[in-house]
Amino acid sequence: MLDLTPTSVLLLLLVTIAVQTAVTAIGKSALLNQIWSVYFYIASSAGKPKFVEHTRKRAELVQINQERKSISAQDQYARWTKLNRSFDRLSSEIKELSSLVSSEKASVEKAVNTAVLVCTTAPIWLCRIWFRKTVVFYFPPGYLPHAVEWFLSFPFTVTGGVGVSLWIWCVNSALNSIVFLLLYLIEPVVPRPQKETENAST
Repeated sequence: MLDLTPTSVLLLLLVTIAVQTAVTAIGKSALLNQIWSVYFYIASSAGKPKFVEHTRKRAELVQINQERKSISAQDQYARWTKLNRSFDRLSSEIKELSSLVSSEKASVEKAVNTAVLVCTTAPIWLCRIWFRKTVVFYFPPGYLPHAVEWFLSFPFTVTGGVGVSLWIWCVNSALNSIVFLLLYLIEPVVPRPQKETENAST
């Protein structure tokens, strides 16, 4: 059924773990928010009624609010009252639409979570079980002490070979270290705390 060469297994795991590490580094909540923003934009552009209506009413609400703030309630009371009623009506309508949109957002997030799970977790466990006896590569003869080679190959692969489980651990450790270094380099420098100066004697 799954007749993959050791090289194919090695590359499959490398790509899967890289995606898993990227999702972890970005953060699942941030990823979900970005995907939802794209989905909302596409749905609005495609003319999906509740999304189009939600976008239109929010823009109208912002416009009315700006106009309401630009006039004086004392000098133009009738106009201000009319704008205020329109603002309240639109707020109520947007609240109802937001409830419908939130329901769809929950469905999208559920689908994304399932996709992430299938793409980043299922292949790893499938390879752990199905290819547990596969040797992805061999150490050169005498490269490591025999006891170390035996320990690294335990319990499924032959002595001197690197199995799937060890490869997963190595790739995961290497990628996590790379992500740590990259985040360290791009994060803003935290200023060193200054010692509080003693109050000058009076």
